[in-house]
Formats: sequence, structure tokens, C-alpha cells
Amino acid sequence: MAVLLQDRLLPGVADWVGELESIRHDIHSHPEHGFNTERTVGVICENLRKWGVTDVNTDFVKGAVVAVIEGNRLGHTIGVRADMDCLPMDDKCGKEYASQNEGYAHACGHDGHTTWLLGAARYLAAHRDFPGKVVLIFQPAEEICGGARALVQAGLLEKYGIEEIYGGHTEPMLPKGTIGFKPGPLQAASDSVYITVKGKGTHGGRPHLGVDPVPVAAQIVLALQTIVSRKVNPIDTAVLSICSINAGRYEAMNVVPAQCTLSGTIRTFLPQTRDQIERTVKTMVPAIAEANGCEVELKYVRECGSVINSPEQTEAALKVTGELLGQDHVKVIDPFMSSEDFSEYLQRVPGCIIRVGIKDENHTVSLHNPNFDFNDEVLPVAVSVVANMAIKRLEFLAK
Repeated sequence: MAVLLQDRLLPGVADWVGELESIRHDIHSHPEHGFNTERTVGVICENLRKWGVTDVNTDFVKGAVVAVIEGNRLGHTIGVRADMDCLPMDDKCGKEYASQNEGYAHACGHDGHTTWLLGAARYLAAHRDFPGKVVLIFQPAEEICGGARALVQAGLLEKYGIEEIYGGHTEPMLPKGTIGFKPGPLQAASDSVYITVKGKGTHGGRPHLGVDPVPVAAQIVLALQTIVSRKVNPIDTAVLSICSINAGRYEAMNVVPAQCTLSGTIRTFLPQTRDQIERTVKTMVPAIAEANGCEVELKYVRECGSVINSPEQTEAALKVTGELLGQDHVKVIDPFMSSEDFSEYLQRVPGCIIRVGIKDENHTVSLHNPNFDFNDEVLPVAVSVVANMAIKRLEFLAK
């Protein structure tokens, strides 16, 4: 198999294709969720030490690995992060290395992210002719919006003196080998809402003897849709989706249930819009329930903030990547309404996260789909891009 963009990769990276694929397949076969990433931690540490990375910390936060590679002279310190956890869903990719852990799957490309950061670590450890330090952050619990927050709260940025931070994510909407950049807002803040409408159960033929929570829940769903369409400034961007409604039993067609539950997600970019929607939901839902004689329990959870890439760092990363791969393999992209807890780092230090294109005729499935699988052809490209960004940025900061 020909190596993608072989003549544009960093020296020697093309020779690692088989080994990188093997690591990625192994991680894919053994997905781990949340902070429970002990096996993945072992794979990371084994390879880091094999490649001469000895400053490795696995005690900072459960399930995380933080490693440091020093250049051959003094300089600044930047961080490079990869998420390593999986999703709680079935793996139907159909490959021989499909998940062996039932109910868990790497359907978001984190197995690829972990592997390309390992490859970048290998290159940096073997080519230390750069100033300063690169802190490698292998982060758990991105899918539950907890890993980055835990690392930040534990003092990661202060302990290691991280001045800027960079990351990357798989993107099946971009052609393989194309790297997407977006200065400013890239991904939305994510909040969750959980609603329980409590009525009074009764016979379906005698609804007047009870309090039916189902039409009340329906009113709530319809009313919530007016928040984005009629209360948020049309110039702003927001999404409010009620994604589950559960009441009664399918076969109990003549029973009015005692309660109905709803849950959904809210996505926003601007902090003021986020605040506005939360206030409105908390006002609207209890009022509708009370007006219909129901009680309500409402839980509104702020998961993670919006990803806002720092313009200087993003434009610098785009420039050096274009010089490495060619301008035909870099692209300024539009924002997404999906979320990323990389935002926790960017709220404190400047940096950016890029999107790594994997799309070809065999890789067209969206993220978070049970049939999704990472595109191994992209691994040496991502390794080269990440390592090159780190080196070039440290060289620039040292001027």
C-alpha cells in the first residue's frame, strides 16, 4: 500500500506505518470508557519508554498519561493533547480488530488520536533539535466532558508551565490528508437537560380522574423550540434538541402513566446565549407544568464550554502545516455544533485544535456511528503535522 503524501512527511515517519497501524488496531480492539483507561495507559507507557521518553507521569489524574520531551536547548513549553476514551455503544465496523469489550467502541477516532500522538512523541524523542519542552497529554474522559476539567483542576497547566496547547480530532467530512483549521469559534458549548413531569395515573378511558403528563410533556417540547426561534438573536447560533421522551409502556395503550421523562441537549457558542437559554428553560418548564396541574423535576447540567481557537496560534499552525503538506492539503473550515472538552484548556491558555480529514471511498460514515472506523492511511500524515506544529511553534517562540 502506498503511503499517503509520502514525499511530504517528516523524515522516517513513513517507515512506521505498519507499527502505527498495529498500535491503533490494538487500542481499537480494547476500548475503555471514561477515566477507566488502565489498559490504554499501559499501551501508551510501553511505547513511550521504548522510544526513549522517560519523563512519564501516570499519577496526575486517574486514566491520564502526561509525558515531557525536552529539546536540546532552553525555550518555552507547549502542550499537545490526544483524547483516548471510547463511547458506550456497540462496534459494528466489521473489522478483525473490532471491539472485544461488548457495549464499547472507538466510534469517534480517539484510537487514532492516541496513536498519532504516540507517533509524534517518537519523532520528537528522536529529533530533539528544538528549543523548550513539549508536554504530551493523553487524556481520558473526553466523551463525558470530564477529563480536561479534571486535569486543569489538578493543576496540569501550572505544574508543567504550559504556555500554549494544541490538539487534533478526526474529521470524516474532510478528504483524507486534508487538515482543517478555524480561528475563533470552532465547536459549541454543550449542556444537558433532564425533565420529569409528574402527573397522576389513571384509566385511558377516564382521563378526567387523573393528571396526564404526556400532553404536558408535549407542550414543553413545543415551547422549548421557541427559545431558539423566537428568543435567541437570529444572528447567534444555538441548537436545542429534545432527544428522548419516555412514558408508560408500549403495550399498555389504555393506561395514563403517572410520569413522563424528557432529556435533551443544548448547543451554543456565545456565553450570553448559553446563559439566556438556561434561564429561559428553568422559567418555562416549571410554569407549563404548574399550569397543567403537574409537578416537575428539572436538572440542567453544563457539560463543557465552546471551543474558541486562538487566532494567532491557529493561523501559525495553518501556515506551517501548509508549508509541510502543501496548500492544497489545508483548509479553513466552518464551525460545528458538536462539543469538545478541549475548551477547558483554551479558557486558560491560548492554542487550537485542528480537524484531520479521513474521508475516502471506504470512510464515509459519521462520527458516533457504530460502523465508524478510523482511516489508518492518515496516521503518518497526522504524526508529521502534530510533531511539525510543535517544533515550529517552539522555534518561533524562542526568537
